[in-house]
Amino acid sequence: MAKLLKPEGLTGTAVRGITCETVMSLGRAAAQALGKSCAHPPVFYISRDTRAGADVLEAALSAGICIGGGTAHCLGVMPSSAMALLLSEEGAECGISLSGDALPAQQIIVRFFAKSGLPMEAEQLDSIAAYLPEAQAAPIRHVGRIDRPQDAVRRYLQRIARRLNVNTPLYQYEQEKPLRIAVDCANGAVTPCAELLLRMLGTDPVMLSDAPDGMNICRDCGISETDALAEHVKLTKCDAGFAFDGDGARCLAVDAHGESVHGDRLLAILCDDRLSRQAEKKTLPLDATIQGGAAVTEATNLGFLRYAKAHGIPVYTAQPEPQFILERMRSLRLGLGGDGTGRIWFSDLPAADGLMTMARVIRTMQRRRKTLAELAAVMEQDPQVSVSVRIPEYWREIWKNDPEITAYIARCQQELGMEGRLVVRERRKDAAIRIMLEGRDFRRINKYAFDVADVIQARTGGTA
Repeated sequence: MAKLLKPEGLTGTAVRGITCETVMSLGRAAAQALGKSCAHPPVFYISRDTRAGADVLEAALSAGICIGGGTAHCLGVMPSSAMALLLSEEGAECGISLSGDALPAQQIIVRFFAKSGLPMEAEQLDSIAAYLPEAQAAPIRHVGRIDRPQDAVRRYLQRIARRLNVNTPLYQYEQEKPLRIAVDCANGAVTPCAELLLRMLGTDPVMLSDAPDGMNICRDCGISETDALAEHVKLTKCDAGFAFDGDGARCLAVDAHGESVHGDRLLAILCDDRLSRQAEKKTLPLDATIQGGAAVTEATNLGFLRYAKAHGIPVYTAQPEPQFILERMRSLRLGLGGDGTGRIWFSDLPAADGLMTMARVIRTMQRRRKTLAELAAVMEQDPQVSVSVRIPEYWREIWKNDPEITAYIARCQQELGMEGRLVVRERRKDAAIRIMLEGRDFRRINKYAFDVADVIQARTGGTA
């Protein structure tokens, strides 16, 4: 079990793989481990998405926390980023989310958050794991309680409103009529929050995939399938559309013409808005400035890198896992971070928050009186090609030292020169190598991607 407790979470099949007994043991161990440093019963915030089994696991987890002497606040269905924000400001000791991002309904991820709202670090997870083998029930007088507050969504939206300054004259930014915004909730965690947020922003919301039944989360909807959203935006004459994953961490958009606006372009829009506000020489809160620059991943589109260079925005690269981008932002005091998949980090929030991404893009449209297409034009997006090759387990890491593979990759990189980029990385979660190429000539980068994949397959005996 200790090896399964990692900052990125514990992933498995809900109820059958990650069982009620498993999460009950985790809750009991966490309460006992954190209770050692508390003068009071440790308080836990628990959030979940709408997938089948999440409510059952929530009940078992809460029971385990109480058996261990803690207090469980079950916040219900809401994004884990919303729970993390409440956690960071309300003094609880730990947060736990039960969600699955864009995974099928049968899968679930259990994530632990520190009291800062950031993902719990490995050292603290190890201290919890140490209590698993011999975790005991607390004496009956110390058994905790379960609280089910009904105002968690309201408390979250109040904090978002404060960061968006909606109590100041928001409506001075409105057009002649409110922006009409379509939202694909993916039948997931943003469902209770999205429409309320849009109305708070003074927009006319059009809701899609907002009727979860436990099994339809991310099914033919959300960020994995934006074609239906694009068609609906055009059909209903919306000004823009936004789609989320099951947990609400990721957000992608489509403009009024149904054209996709991916994560790198959303990041560019937010950077450009902050630059324009700084240029107006108005007094701005720290979260509205670029500060030291932006944190991105190795797969960030070359178009964003060109945009950042042209506008003097320092860019710092990190590995794609959220904890590495967050670490870059914290250590370098950066204002923004993001990746092409739609995760955007803000310096005034502890976690990537898709709802805040949507809200700040809408505010930019209102404030600058521009369409989403006009805002997105600030950055030219280069085509990208991504190919994965599954390799035998014994080839993990070894392939990096194979002379034929490394020589061919080096040759492709040299031929691409400044006209493109080649990134070859082994995925951490499975025995697979991801090959990503980017450049303005799609045919050329597509050929290189499959040529590199063929060489890796031939040398390792892998499969596409």
